[in-house]
Parts: sequence; C-alpha cells; structure tokens
Amino acid sequence: MLLCAGLLSGCEFLIGPSGEAGDAGSAELPDAAGSADGSVPDGPPLSVRVETWASGRSRPGARSTVGFRAWRGGVAAFGNKVYWVESGANPGLYSAPADACSGDCVTQVATFTRPSAASVSGSLLLVADVSRLKRFDLSSGALDTVASDAQEIGLVGAGPASAFWTSGDGNAIQQTQYGGNTNLFLNSNGTPVAMAVAAGRLYWAGVDMSGLIGNFYVIGTDRTGFDLVTAFSSGFQTAAGNASYLYYAKDNPVTVHRLGIASGLVDDLGQSAGGVSDFFVDSTYAYWVERGTSPDYANGRVRRVAHDSTKPETLAVSVVRPVALSVLGNQVFVASGGTSAAGYADGAILRLTLGQ
Repeated sequence: MLLCAGLLSGCEFLIGPSGEAGDAGSAELPDAAGSADGSVPDGPPLSVRVETWASGRSRPGARSTVGFRAWRGGVAAFGNKVYWVESGANPGLYSAPADACSGDCVTQVATFTRPSAASVSGSLLLVADVSRLKRFDLSSGALDTVASDAQEIGLVGAGPASAFWTSGDGNAIQQTQYGGNTNLFLNSNGTPVAMAVAAGRLYWAGVDMSGLIGNFYVIGTDRTGFDLVTAFSSGFQTAAGNASYLYYAKDNPVTVHRLGIASGLVDDLGQSAGGVSDFFVDSTYAYWVERGTSPDYANGRVRRVAHDSTKPETLAVSVVRPVALSVLGNQVFVASGGTSAAGYADGAILRLTLGQ
C-alpha cells in the first residue's frame, strides 16, 4: 500500500486515540499502528501532514563502506534550516529553508568526497568524509577538519567538547578534543558497530566476527563508570539519547528499548519493521525511522514515543528507505534514501508537520 502515491506532497491524515487512521482532508494513513498491539497514547487525534520537501536527491544520508555498511545519520535541523549530507552524484552538505521550500531552494553548503558517518551535538554537525572528520558549525557556517586517519571513519559520536570515532574494522575508539589532540580512548571488546554520546557518557556496541553477537557498553567520557548495558545475539542497530534517556534498537526481529540514564531501568517499546536506521531524542519524545524490508524497502516507517509512555505512535508509513531524521519544533525532517532501480538518484527529504 502506498501513502499518497509515494509521498509526493500534501498528504494529511489523523491518528486517533483508538489507533485508527482517519481522513483529514487529502489522504488516509493505511496500516496505522502504535505499539505492538496497534494502540497509540490516549488523547486528541494527531494530524500529520507529509510533504516531499526536496526531491531528486542523490543518496542522502551518511553510510560507511567498512564494517557492516550501516546508515549513520546525516540530517540536522537548526535555526530555520534543514541540513543533510549526500554521497551520490555531487557529494556534500546541503541545506534548505525549514519554513518553505518551493522551486530551487536547495543550497550546497560544502563539497565532500563521500560522507560515511554523521553526528550532531547542539550546533555542531560532525561528518566523516571518508578518512577525514569534519566539523560544521550550524550557527556560523564554519567548516574545519578536526581529525584524520589512514582508513575510512565508520562511526562518529559528537560530544559538546570532543568527538569519538572509529576507523576501518579495528577495535580502537579515538577521542579528539575540538581544537586539540587525538588520543586513544579505549579498545572495544568486539568491533564497534554503533555509538552514541549522551549525558556525559559514551555508549557503544561491540560485536564478534559474526557481526551478530555482542554487548552494548557505557563509560563516562572521563573514562569512569564502565558498565555493560545489555547483551544481544542477533545484531545491533543504532542508539541515541539526551540527558535523561538513551534509546537503542537491537536483535532480530528488531526491538526498541529505552534506558533511564539515572535509574538504570529499561523499557521494552516493541518490535520494529525492517530495522531502525536513526533516532532523534528531544525533551519530550524519541523519534526514529525504520528503513523497511528488502528488496525495495518501500515500507519504511517514521515513529515516535513519549518518554513517559511505552506506546509508540506511527507518524508515516510507506516511506521509501528512510535512513536519517531530525526534528525542529512540530516538524520532522526525514531523508528517504531512494531506490536501487534509479541508482538512488530519486532520494528525497520529507517533511512531516505534526498538529492536533
């Protein structure tokens, strides 16, 4: 089933307290689902308007060619603009106005060789451009190189004062102080496949040679408080958090979990469809994208859950290979990776506008 003929533009629907999707003007959301039992949080219906914000994008989102070729972010909403990376025909960093985008509103901000990973901390966007780690200041527009390596950088975690990163298939996690030196932070027990910085802590997942079995760890950015968060036996997807909560997705079928950073309590938020590519966590909600299932990845979803709830809401379905997202107020910007049939030259940036 397709939502608004492939999410071309101007689609609007309602998600009601019962979990049913109703017509809100121009389209109906098929297969609406909240939690695993199909419910959504009680309250007034949520309206979601889905638009193609920028079309014809070539391989949007950051993706490494080392390790397990996971998607690693690449969308940032800041001020009144949306930024994203592309690795296709003209690799680089692009931006467009967040409030209105009609005609030719897309600007190429920087030229890259190929973005392999990305992470955001406040106004700082870190982008791994193959073997160089670059920092783009979203407030000033300044771009500089903060670190480099002989191998491709596969993971990046942006902190307020320093960056954490890995390269190649090695176990080493490096730390680079902004404007300072790069030093070995630690050697992971297992090859790192996911990384997040939250609440002064570094979280990472390390796997064995199968790429499926491993552990998810945490340590303070001051190298204190090392601990095991959880084990997994069928792969690890991705993680992100804020000062209070850390969200992560693991195993197969993929399950989404929420860790209370202060309490240590973990909530199981249910299974996802086809894997989680990216999280965005703000003060009220955690949002994520599920890229869908092969071979065409045409059944991706955009979802969110309130921090005080265990019942996720589905905000959009039938999204083609969603790989990254960012949130600005009541607007959710999603990178749709495009299709293999078109050589991934038919990617797009979608905007979901949420309202009661």
